[in-house]
Amino acid sequence: MSRQGVGRSMLIAATVIVIGTLATAVWVMESPVKQRDRRIDERRTEQLDAIADAVDAWTREHKRLPASLADLSTQPGASLAIVDPVTGTPYEYQAVSERGYRLCASFATSTSDRRVGNDTASWYESRWMHPAGRHCFDRKSGESAEAAAAMVVAP
Repeated sequence: MSRQGVGRSMLIAATVIVIGTLATAVWVMESPVKQRDRRIDERRTEQLDAIADAVDAWTREHKRLPASLADLSTQPGASLAIVDPVTGTPYEYQAVSERGYRLCASFATSTSDRRVGNDTASWYESRWMHPAGRHCFDRKSGESAEAAAAMVVAP
């Protein structure tokens, strides 16, 4: 085989390898739209977690659940996001018992396929697992602190 033939064969082989690598990367990775949707859903759960913390603080101070998210957001020094970051629709909050309440939001993705390494989702992530679409979380005031305390391992 001539030098030109060897060069051409190497060029073709390199092209096939590059195209194969790119095709595999696109197949393995999520699309940019899906990645964006996941990041927005993570932001939603962070905001819901902050709301749950604010409900706990309100309940400790007032010995009752707040009547609405507006009550929470008007607290002095409060910087609480109570609306969806994309749609601007308020998150749903409803007191369902003396200590129990429900938080609802709409999600673009499902967390059912999320894993942390080879283990299941972490405590924080499993607390906010949700399907795509509208989903409600039932919580009890003080639940987050109690659950966090239960996660501490004694020496």
